Amino acid sequence: MASREFSEPLHQIRTIHIEVESILQSLAALHDENPCASCTHVCCKEVLCRESVDSDFLRFVLGPRVGDYSENDGWHVPGSGCRLGYGRPLICYEYFCERFDTQDVKVTRQLSRALKTVYANVFAGQHMLVVDDINRISANKLRIVHGRLEALRDLANRALRQALRERLIQQPGNGHTVTSQ
Repeated sequence: MASREFSEPLHQIRTIHIEVESILQSLAALHDENPCASCTHVCCKEVLCRESVDSDFLRFVLGPRVGDYSENDGWHVPGSGCRLGYGRPLICYEYFCERFDTQDVKVTRQLSRALKTVYANVFAGQHMLVVDDINRISANKLRIVHGRLEALRDLANRALRQALRERLIQQPGNGHTVTSQ
């Protein structure tokens, strides 16, 4: 992987992708009663983690971190969770566990699903995560993906700011009045 060259548009997409993942993880962390923290039946399995090393795009996003992958545990560390801050398989953002159905995670789920669709039909009708060589994706398709990612990042940032404002309002005795913009 180190010997491969990637275009500037791919590097720009990588940067924004990492930002979007960071925002999604921040949104998920804001939910009180996060079921993942206390779960004894962890969804994370090596078979799910494998997408991050099988996908040319996610290997590119991971960069040198790809070498830290465990064939037995994937990216999961028992007792502490996922070792990845970015480059996670997109299924990790689907929150398919029924324990999330009882929480107010509607916006987080919508944004997470939107991340998956950003990469749809980028090369020969394929999703970007299954394209064998991301360098073969046309400059026009990369511009489209870049635009979609920027729009998603902006939407996710607004959702995160709103969630933080709501959390501040809910704190008793904070003495702050927060107005919507």
